[in-house]
Order: sequence, then C-alpha cells, then structure tokens
Amino acid sequence: MQWKLALHRPIAPRASNEETLRRNMRLGVANGVLFILADAFSDANLVLTVFVRELGAAPWVVGLLPSLKSGGWLLPQLLSAGRLQGMTYKLPVYRQVGIVRFFIWLAMVLVVWNATSLPVWVLLPLFLLGYALYNFTGGSGSVAFQEVVAKTIPARQRGKFFGARNLIGGLLSFALVSPLVGWLLSRSSPLLFPHNYGVLLFISFVLIGFGIISFSLFAEPPTTNPPAAISTKQMFAKIPVLLKSDRNFRQYVLSRMVTRLGGLADPFYILYAREVLNVPPRMIGVYLAVRVFSAALSNLFWSRVGDQRGNRLLIVLTGALIITVPTWALLVMPFASILGPEALGWFFGVIFLLIGLSVDGSNTASLTYVMELAPAEQRPVYVGVCNTLMGIATFFPVLGGVLLAQFGYLPLFWISAASAFIGLLLSRRLPEPRIHEERRA
Repeated sequence: MQWKLALHRPIAPRASNEETLRRNMRLGVANGVLFILADAFSDANLVLTVFVRELGAAPWVVGLLPSLKSGGWLLPQLLSAGRLQGMTYKLPVYRQVGIVRFFIWLAMVLVVWNATSLPVWVLLPLFLLGYALYNFTGGSGSVAFQEVVAKTIPARQRGKFFGARNLIGGLLSFALVSPLVGWLLSRSSPLLFPHNYGVLLFISFVLIGFGIISFSLFAEPPTTNPPAAISTKQMFAKIPVLLKSDRNFRQYVLSRMVTRLGGLADPFYILYAREVLNVPPRMIGVYLAVRVFSAALSNLFWSRVGDQRGNRLLIVLTGALIITVPTWALLVMPFASILGPEALGWFFGVIFLLIGLSVDGSNTASLTYVMELAPAEQRPVYVGVCNTLMGIATFFPVLGGVLLAQFGYLPLFWISAASAFIGLLLSRRLPEPRIHEERRA
C-alpha cells in the first residue's frame, strides 16, 4: 500500500484502466464502509439526539444536530466549488480537509469524556461547536470527493459503487455497531453517562481516520484543460443564473427542497418513542439495527434501479417511501393507550425500517443525479450550487423543533407527511438526464 501521502502528490494509476478502476472501487468502498460505521456509532438522529437531550437541550437544539450534519456537509460547497473547478487534481483538497476533521473529532471526544468536570452551559455549546466545525469542514471537501468519484467511476457503475458502500457498511453496522450501541446505552452498561457516549465517539474517531486514508489513496487522473477558477462572489452570482437558465436543474432543486421539508420530524421520532411512548433505552440499539439493516438490504435493489433504470426513477420510488415515515407515526398514536411500552416500542420501530429503506437510496440518487445532469466542464459548479441550496433545506428540522415546542407531535407529523407528498409530485416531473449525458459522451 502506498503510504507516501504528500498532500499535493497524485497517486499514479496502475498498469491498465481496468486495474486502476478496480483499485479505486475497493478504496472507495472501504472509505464508505468506514464512514458509515463511524456515523452509526455517533448517529445524529438516534445516539447524539438522546445525548444532548440528556444534557437538557431544547427541541430546537435537538433538531439542530442532524441539520449541522447534513447542512454542514452541503452548505460550504459553494465556497470551494469555484476554486476547485480550476484545479488539475481535486484529491489534495480532500486530504487537507480530512486532516482538519480528524483533529476536530478528537477534540470532541476529549470534551465528552471530561464532561463531568464541565458545567452543562459550557459542555453543550462546546459539543455543538465541535460538531458544527467537523461537518462544515467536511462540506468544504465534499465537492472534491464527488468530483473525484465522477472522474474515476463510470456513470453506469456509480450505483454499484455507492450501493456496495451502503450495503457492506449497513450490514456491518447491523451486526457489530447496533448491539454495542444498545449495550453501552442500556441500564446494564458498565459505563455511566457521559463516558458511554465518550467511548462511542472514540470508536468513531478511529474509523474516521482510516476512512480518510483510504480515499486519499485514490488514483485520480488529471483534469485536462480545466476552466478558470471562479471566486466565491462569482459562485453566488451563478445561483440565480443556473436556476433561471436550466429548467431541469431548477425543477430538481425545488423538488428536493420540498422533499427535505418532509424530514421535519426525523430527529424527533426517537424522542417521541422515549418521552411519550416510554420505550426502554435499549431500544435505541434496536432501532439503529433496524434502520441500518433495512438500508443495507435496500441498496441491493436501489443500486440496480439506479444503474439500469436511472436515478430519476430512484428519486421517485424513494420519495414515495418517505411519505410513509410520518404516516406510520400518525398510525401508531391510537395504539399508545392500548399496547404496553414493550410491544409499542416494537410497533413503533417500523418507522426506522421505513427510514432505512428510503433515505439511503434517496441520498444516493440525489448525489448521482446531479453528476449526470450537469455538463462535465461545469460539474463542480452545479454540484456546489445544488448542495449549498440543499444545505439550507437541511435546517428544516430546527423549524421542526420549534413546531414541536409550540404545537406538539401530531401537527409536526402531519406537516411532514404533507410536505413529503408534495415533494413526490414534483419529483415525478423530473427528466432522466442519463440520455443527455450519454449523448455528450
């Protein structure tokens, strides 16, 4: 293995294109698996949600966690996309950002492990600041990640590529992560709060380090005759231009933003289970297992649909499933006074099955759809503009926290279901971009 990771040094390709592709596929799948495992140990909608709630966080702060995760990954992309467009090699940016993220997460581990010596009013802001910095720095390197994937993985193999990452990562999360999370957070755990969470974050830290190394070893071909770099000011000016001039792109952005609104309630399903349905703490591990296992198995189907039928159909199918998540929460409510906490906890767990079936496939489809929709020479700009706009939409769960505090769970679930339904209607009007990409090729 090549360990000479000078930040600006490209990795030479292998003897043949096929061998280089296989090597990149292996490294990319390893990168995805490691980060999926790391995310499972520190899941924003299950593990960290309960952590900050135990610290006394308000509902809007709980909603902020997944927003920081998704929004932090998406929002900064506009700032880096213009500069990245003019670079011959994109991978050095990913490496530089990876080193920064590695040490930010280490600082978070130290904060959580020493939480007993810190007052809550210091601990909670420090944790949120670290989490925000980790995700926002990751967002600044995510365009580089997507561009390297687009340059090295052919369009008809990207579904297989992301599907393998999600499948293997999901199965390992189900088999290894979920039981350990459930045990450490249960009443029989040998570690008390917050050291149980500190251990989970430390394991994530180790996995993140190896994940960064694996993708940093990609063999990236140079971009021939790259266009001139674009300043941040010019990038912001391109937002209204792209939305006005490219009708397909405008339809896509609108449909995805409305669909994101359907995820208003995502961070609050576990709180509803714990605080209203009174399900036992160990069910956090069960819900995590259900979600990652269903997500892993669904990728066997989603990757085939994406590769063979196109990502437009994948967006529509997963959009239909997203509607069922808040709908199931509404259906469970009448049974709250009939079933006991144990039976009700398992009944409610169908929500995490539906989330697992829909969200991973939807995210993969969205990522690859833009790669195919955008002209190759403008792909970093399209990706940066799109993901920055999507980053704004990821803060909808903060609004969900406000709605929850003001009106309760029932209106929140209804609004989520209605928004997801409208998002599905808009998604059905999207074109299939693969035909145009193949014509350009």
